[in-house]
Amino acid sequence: MIAGDNQVLVAPREVHDLVFRCARIAGLDAGAADRAGRNVTYAEVHLGGAVTTFATVLTDPQRLVAEYGAGPDALVLAEVEARAKGIGSACFATGVPMAALASGIADIAGRGLGVDGVAVGATATTLVHALQVGGPAMPADDAAGVRAAREGLAVDWEAFGALTEASKAFLVSEATLDEIED
Repeated sequence: MIAGDNQVLVAPREVHDLVFRCARIAGLDAGAADRAGRNVTYAEVHLGGAVTTFATVLTDPQRLVAEYGAGPDALVLAEVEARAKGIGSACFATGVPMAALASGIADIAGRGLGVDGVAVGATATTLVHALQVGGPAMPADDAAGVRAAREGLAVDWEAFGALTEASKAFLVSEATLDEIED
């Protein structure tokens, strides 16, 4: 459904599914691809513009793996370090967009640890160079998530189309499956 202003209205799960498929095509394993899907979906819901941000890396699988695979891995290691030592650090050689980290940061907060290093007013395109994990978590409000689940997400039509096109390499057409059965 067209939402106007070059946007299309989609369910959050559609964003997750497309990002998952594109990430698998780029070489991420199933777990990392699922995490990429969660991060992009969460960032789209809470920050906006994450689908567009993710679409910019579709033509560069190495960048996709570095940002959406290695970036969240570094954040997980920082949480492990924080649990062992009280504080942990995640440093990224090149900036990692919030679109690749947003859900992971929220998950850490949900497990009771704070995450510092995200600029106030950050967007999905905001590049993060370092994060500190530890200390008390800030309370989270997921009203945006509830609203997105009920009403859908208005995402950039061109970026969503780019993800849809790129994900076709992951899918096996019904006609191909029908030929196998015959």
